[in-house]
Amino acid sequence: MPGEGQGGSGEKVSGRPQGKPSPSGFEGCILGLAVGDALGMPVEFRSAQELKKRYGRVTEMMDGERLKAGQFTDDTLMTVATLESILAQKRVDPEDLARRFLAWYESGDLRGIGGTTRQALLALKYGKTWRQSGLKSKFAAGNGTAMRIAPVGLLHWNDPDALRADCESASLITHRNSEAVAGSRAVAFAVAGLVSRRLACPNLMREAAAFVGPSEVGSNLLKANRLLTQGKPVEFALFALGTGGYVVETVASAFYCFCASPEDFEQTVINAVMGGDDTDTTACVAGALSGAYNGVEAIPERWLAVLEERERLRTLARDLFHLAFGAP
Repeated sequence: MPGEGQGGSGEKVSGRPQGKPSPSGFEGCILGLAVGDALGMPVEFRSAQELKKRYGRVTEMMDGERLKAGQFTDDTLMTVATLESILAQKRVDPEDLARRFLAWYESGDLRGIGGTTRQALLALKYGKTWRQSGLKSKFAAGNGTAMRIAPVGLLHWNDPDALRADCESASLITHRNSEAVAGSRAVAFAVAGLVSRRLACPNLMREAAAFVGPSEVGSNLLKANRLLTQGKPVEFALFALGTGGYVVETVASAFYCFCASPEDFEQTVINAVMGGDDTDTTACVAGALSGAYNGVEAIPERWLAVLEERERLRTLARDLFHLAFGAP
């Protein structure tokens, strides 16, 4: 295992049996993304240098400007809407999902909603269909779909074709941008492979890049893989890869944080937060990956103890597990 803040050696981790996913992996993925989101919430938009100077390391849940310690942001709220839609429809139904996103928007509990998502949901409100509502300009290549896509990866843990198609339809509601779709596919593909133990680091980033095909998302994942192979410290790698709201940056940096400490959930999400900028979303995606792979037992209890609605999240994850395996 690399030391704190250090890059991985590139050795494949062992002792993780492949096969049918466990309920722990589903719970770990959903609770892990919420924990990462909540840990990064109070320091969003601060630079890595500012975080290091002020906190040394962000290791505990803290109050934000508007939210209390342990509360999560729009990242998790939109993931919950995705979960609830899948469970109600027993599939990915973009029309139902669009209605739920709009209902969430109209509730007013937006917690940091991104500009692209806001504009798309306004388009839905004023009559656009889910196929028309998403923004398609270059400015729509944000991470607002990658942050909420983990449930699709869990549902389709053993069906890459359905995963590919459903990532696109779930993304287009807000982001009709090929890079946003590619980022969603990369995250869902990784979640599916990690929860089933078919994938492990360091091959994860190469496999994900191959799955999404030619794209800036794929290129930055390959860059992240090279940095990992070279053993670059996490701080250096995240600076090189970027940690802003651009999906190309978020996906590569989150994957790097996971692969730098693949069996250490705590270190993974702390490193993601310490990268600065879009801290909640980078840590949200990194937490989903690590939680899917390591299971809910790997998440520190001190974080779960203060996490908002943790039992609701756990129940949704368990229900999705039963759906994925055809249980009533």
